[in-house]
Amino acid sequence: MLPPRIADTFARVPDELVALCRPHRWEQLTAPPGEGMRPICDILVHLIGAEAYWIGHVVRGGSRPHLSPEDFADLDAILSRWKPQREATLAFLAGLTPEAAAARRPFPWDASQSASVAEIAWHVVTHEQYHRGQIVTRLALLGRRDLPDHDLIR
Repeated sequence: MLPPRIADTFARVPDELVALCRPHRWEQLTAPPGEGMRPICDILVHLIGAEAYWIGHVVRGGSRPHLSPEDFADLDAILSRWKPQREATLAFLAGLTPEAAAARRPFPWDASQSASVAEIAWHVVTHEQYHRGQIVTRLALLGRRDLPDHDLIR
């Protein structure tokens, strides 16, 4: 359902973001960079939760995820939850027929509104891009100057 280049990049995001964070101490990743700003760890966990919510819960009808940054002791714990979920998401999306991609799902907060499975998938991809930018910015605030270009098409 996703174009091949987008799917390839989307598949690599968990590994790439965690790898960018590895040079930093856990304390740096769990500390907010400023008042009212989420720490990097919180954003990573949010990305896992958003994918689980939209794809696993809204689209596939699974249980609603309840993740907290405190549930993760380190980057390996984040990656061990995220990678299998990402693989399952990609397998699910790759197997969608055009009819299944066009099927609509009601919004949990307002059943009078809905989105197609394809729209929800693209929401997850673009939502992640937004937060990837936040993470890269926060890493720059930690002094990083070696940050790569992480556009969907490189």
